[in-house]
Amino acid sequence: MSHFSDDELIDEIRRRFEFNRNALNDLRAVTRKLEEMNEKLKESERVKSQFLSNIRNEINNPLSAIMGLSGQLRGCRQEPERCVRTAAMIYAEAFNLDFQLQNIYAAAELEAGDAVPDYALVDVAAVIKGCFDKLAPRIAEKQLATAREVDAGLVFPTDAHKLELVVINLLANAVEFSPGNGQIGVTAAESGSSLEIAVSDSGPGIAAADREIIFDRFRQLEVGTTKSHRGHGLGLSICWSLVELLGGTLDLDSRPGSGSRFVVILPRPDVEVRVRASDANLFLFDRDDEPEQF
Repeated sequence: MSHFSDDELIDEIRRRFEFNRNALNDLRAVTRKLEEMNEKLKESERVKSQFLSNIRNEINNPLSAIMGLSGQLRGCRQEPERCVRTAAMIYAEAFNLDFQLQNIYAAAELEAGDAVPDYALVDVAAVIKGCFDKLAPRIAEKQLATAREVDAGLVFPTDAHKLELVVINLLANAVEFSPGNGQIGVTAAESGSSLEIAVSDSGPGIAAADREIIFDRFRQLEVGTTKSHRGHGLGLSICWSLVELLGGTLDLDSRPGSGSRFVVILPRPDVEVRVRASDANLFLFDRDDEPEQF
């Protein structure tokens, strides 16, 4: 058996106390991290539960409306004006349903890591016009003034479908949050080797403390059944992820009471592009028989 002097014994006790103190501090740190992770998991489950509740209504409501309106349309053959109004409502509900499903599909693809850029020479003006056309019924319903400034003949190599998803989500967001008789606008121009698109609205604006929250998946500033705006918290998060996938940036310029302006900057990809796209539809051609140069 080893024999310790008094000083050696004191040093050994001190060393063991220090070891135990460090171990206790490490345990406390791990416990804090586990508690934080547990809170994040609880918040994630709560947010996902809210999302599932919201998306159920977002899908069921337009689907029920389409079925009901279609039934009415069958019985209004002798009333042309009523047929036109009913058909317009059916289109609006069908577009809304398709819009929600496209976002869900995009979110699922991004979550699975299956989203990859499919580059083409994109007619940017046609994509933006298509987005305005699809949202025309809602724009007319709110009597919004619109402004569209796009460089003439602007063609840029990027992913047509992903660009359309970004633009229509930002534009739909602008339409939703602008008050009746408000104004929305889109500008697009090539700056150096990048494409810059800005979407502005005359809505209530966004406080600095909320600017990160709005880009979180499934998160909305308003929650519950009494919220004043439609949506399920996917649109802006999808925009952020798609822009990031394309190597670009998405910035927000907003102040409470002064509206919002979302700015997308996409770099020119370092790949050879031999496909042309208009309105998110692709047209293939060989270099030798290319009909026109972009």
